[in-house]
Amino acid sequence: MFCKYCGAELSDTAAFCYKCGKPTTKPESRPPRLRPQAPAEPPRQEPPKYEQPKYEQPGYEPPRRKGGYIALAVILCVLVIGAIVVLVMAMGILKPTSSDAEASPSPTDVMETQPLESEPPEEDGKPTQTPDQEQSSYPIQLDMDQLLTSRINGTTFREAWEQGWLDEWMNLYVNGSSDGSSPYEAYWYDDGLREWTYYGITYSQAASAGWGDIWLELLGSRDDDDPDTMDGDYLLPTDSQYIDKSDLAPFTKEEVSLIRNEIYARYGYQFSSQEIQDYFDRQNWYTPVEGLNASTFDTSVFNAYEQANLETILAYEREMGWRQ
Repeated sequence: MFCKYCGAELSDTAAFCYKCGKPTTKPESRPPRLRPQAPAEPPRQEPPKYEQPKYEQPGYEPPRRKGGYIALAVILCVLVIGAIVVLVMAMGILKPTSSDAEASPSPTDVMETQPLESEPPEEDGKPTQTPDQEQSSYPIQLDMDQLLTSRINGTTFREAWEQGWLDEWMNLYVNGSSDGSSPYEAYWYDDGLREWTYYGITYSQAASAGWGDIWLELLGSRDDDDPDTMDGDYLLPTDSQYIDKSDLAPFTKEEVSLIRNEIYARYGYQFSSQEIQDYFDRQNWYTPVEGLNASTFDTSVFNAYEQANLETILAYEREMGWRQ
C-alpha cells in the first residue's frame, strides 16, 4: 500500500508511514450526528358535522320554526285589510247622491220600498197596531190560541164552521149556553174602531190567526147596514182641500200613514202590505185596479191638492221622527 500523505510504499501491515510518520490506518467512520427532530404531528381531523337526527318513532314530528306562522299571519292580515278597503270604496261608489235623495217621492220609494211608509213599523219584534188592529171595546177579550184549539162536543172552531154551526159553537164557548140569553152579542159594532167585530174580534186579528176568510163570510156585508160606517168618507179630504200639520196632529203614527196611502188608494192602487190592503178593501169607496202597483203607478194623476198634501204629510212624518 502507499501512504496517502507522501506516497511512500509501505507494507500492508504498517501502521505508520516510515517516511512522513503519519498513520496509515483508516479512522473509524462514525455516522453523522443527526439533529433531533420534533415528532411529527398527527394529521388534524375535522370534527364530525352535525346531522339532523332521523326520528323513527311513529307520529313524532320535529318542532317547526315559528317564523313561518308569523309570516303567514302577516300575509293574511294584509289580505283582509285590502279586502275591507276595496269593500268600503265600492260602497262609496254605490251610495246614492244627494240629488237622488231629494228627488220627488214615487209610490215605489214612498210606499213599497220603505217599511215605514207601506207597512207598520216594528218595535221590540211586534208589529205596531193599525186602527183596525186595536182592541175592541167588546165586554170580554178572547184568547185566540185557546179559541182555535178548544173543542166543544169534540169539534174545533174551524170544524164547526165547516159543519155549519159556528154561531152556536161560539155562543157555547163565550156564553156557556146556546139559548142566546147572554148579553155577549156575536156581532158587535165598535164605535172606537168604527168597524164591526165578531165577538170583539177584528178582521186583522182573525186574518193574523188564519181565519180571515171565515170572518169575511160572517161580517163582509155588515158595513153597508150601519149608518155610522165609513161609507163615502175618507180619513181626511186630501183630494179637495189643502191640509196642514195641525190637521194631522190628532192622528196616530199609523193613522197618518193610512192618510198618506189613502191618496193612492183613491186611484185603485194595490198595496204590497196585506194589512193596509185589507184596511182599504173594507172601505166602500175603494175599487182596486188589477196590476196597479208601485211599478206601474204614475203620480202625475195626482191633482194639485193631492200633490201638496202628500208633501205636507211626508214633511210631518219626518218632523215627528217617523221616517228619515
